[in-house]
Amino acid sequence: MPVFQQSLSLALILLLGLLGGKLAQKFKAPMVVGFIVVGLLMSPSLLHIIPEQLNQEFELIKLFGLGMIAITIGGELEYKKMKNIMGSIAAITILQVVGTSIVVFAIMYFVFDVPIPVALILGAIATASAPASPMANVREYQARGPFTNTLLGVVAFLDAACLIFFAIVMAISGVFLRGGTLEIMSLYEPLIEIVGSLLLGAASGLLIMICARFLDRKIQILALLIGFVLLNSGIAQIFHLSPLLANMTAGVLIANVHHSPAKLVHTFDDIDLPVYIAFFLLAGASLRIDILLENWLITTAYIVARGIGKVGGTFLGAKLAGAERKVQKYLGFGMFSKAGLTIGLLIIVQKTYPDIAPVITAVELAAVAVCSVIGPLGERFALISSGETKLGPREKTAPS
Repeated sequence: MPVFQQSLSLALILLLGLLGGKLAQKFKAPMVVGFIVVGLLMSPSLLHIIPEQLNQEFELIKLFGLGMIAITIGGELEYKKMKNIMGSIAAITILQVVGTSIVVFAIMYFVFDVPIPVALILGAIATASAPASPMANVREYQARGPFTNTLLGVVAFLDAACLIFFAIVMAISGVFLRGGTLEIMSLYEPLIEIVGSLLLGAASGLLIMICARFLDRKIQILALLIGFVLLNSGIAQIFHLSPLLANMTAGVLIANVHHSPAKLVHTFDDIDLPVYIAFFLLAGASLRIDILLENWLITTAYIVARGIGKVGGTFLGAKLAGAERKVQKYLGFGMFSKAGLTIGLLIIVQKTYPDIAPVITAVELAAVAVCSVIGPLGERFALISSGETKLGPREKTAPS
């Protein structure tokens, strides 16, 4: 596509996205919803303003946006702030994964008579969440406190837990599909991905802190961070690692080793809004309305089952860990978003079990379309209900 068309398209993305975000705020919805809805309207499914080819050409923006969000989340996970809630985070993460997968499997298998391998894999992928949307809402509503720390901690650890659980389920599903043979190697691949991503993130985090010692201006530190986020993401893609986990690990290391982590990670505050606009609008432009309409019944059941599992598993984990009452009541509503990791897991399913991939892909992509909108609304409700936002008392009483 000619460069002038890319320039005009990016201008429309930023300007119309900003307009959509402000309109969403008028209706007491997060700006993220406005970005996604505008992207959906501009998508090939509707007005075709952003064709599929252009969305693919802007893949670098999405990759950078995810990396920026990941390193920012990691930068919020300081041990001194998190040590009193680490038990809650671990319990909530584990119980949410187990609870979500069981509920989704039961509905798919016993109600819709989906084959066991398909139901198992749908249950495993249902555990995946999306850290980008919760982070954007935390920033928009300036949320601070134990509830917010727990939310960010859970979404940070959830992807690693989901990868491990997905590997186990894929191996078990293979037993059913191959008639009783278990390939142990399929368990190692996600573990290698996790370990490799952690090592890459740790190395880049150390290099960022070393290089930052020789920089004295904020704009120089910003250039350093942008360079390392792109470096992490590029290396991770080459070696089939997770850009999300790599950048998040770098942020965690900075938060817990650097003498002034906010000076580094919060440098992104000056540019995060345009990146958020482009990231979420392009995500909305990737959604497929036709897939949603073709699979509306099973998708509806899947989304409801996933929601019950997320809320129920989170409540049970928080209850067992003795977490605060507001964490037990509201945290599960902040776990509905579903995007990046889901797509990665679908690619693995398509390569590994192509015979059953079409039905899994259809349901998951349709669910991503719906959860992209209801996820941010759930996060807004959870954050405002927790009382940790900077909204006025009247707004705190009004769920979206």
